[in-house]
Amino acid sequence: APGTIQPCDSQEPPFFPDTLLHSNLHPHQAAATALRILQHLFHALSNNGTRQHWHTQARNDLLSKLQHYIHRLEQCLPDNATLFKGPRNPLLTINKYFRDIHRFLQAHNHSACAWDHVRLEA
Repeated sequence: APGTIQPCDSQEPPFFPDTLLHSNLHPHQAAATALRILQHLFHALSNNGTRQHWHTQARNDLLSKLQHYIHRLEQCLPDNATLFKGPRNPLLTINKYFRDIHRFLQAHNHSACAWDHVRLEA
């Protein structure tokens, strides 16, 4: 990503939720949270609309590394879906965060400016 980015008009970019940065999660919960983040990043960067704003080789390298870590995390996690119970489910927070990123990109027509913000967040 470039060292400086130009501000995008009309909408502030989403920022990673502080609640996830200061959580004390069980190791399996932390792994599931990291997995969800990597899956969302992979999905966002796999989109054909990203190609014009990324160098092809750098994007392919990043997607390959993300896929590798996704696979490794999937192997580490238990099969049960009861890792997160209760009202403070970090997976829901992550889903909302990436939904906001998607909306931000759409609001700015997937512009270079918007992608610069997403790259810095990633």
